[in-house]
Amino acid sequence: MLTVGIGMAFTGNETEHLKGYIGDSHCAESKSDMGAKEARIKCVNKCMASGAAAVLISGDKVYKISNQKAVKKYAGKDVEVDANVNNDTIEVTKIMEAK
Repeated sequence: MLTVGIGMAFTGNETEHLKGYIGDSHCAESKSDMGAKEARIKCVNKCMASGAAAVLISGDKVYKISNQKAVKKYAGKDVEVDANVNNDTIEVTKIMEAK
C-alpha cells in the first residue's frame, strides 16, 4: 500500500483550476489571432473539424487535452476547468463556460 502511495506522489500530476479558452492545436501553434469571440468560435470549430486537436489556452500557456470529447462542445469558448496537470498535458475533470 505504501508503494502505491509513493508511486502516485511522484507522477507529476496536480489538480489545478485553470481559466482560458478552448482553442485548436493548429492556430495555437501558429499563434494566429482569431479576432473577436464569435470569429474565434467559428475558426476553432472549422480547424477541429479538419483534424486539429482541442487545446486549452490559458494566458501564454497552451495545454494539450488528453480527453478531447470532454471539451469538444466548448470549442472557441471562454472556460474554467479543473484538470489533472502533467507538464503540458491536462485531463479535464470539470469544465464550465466562463461568464
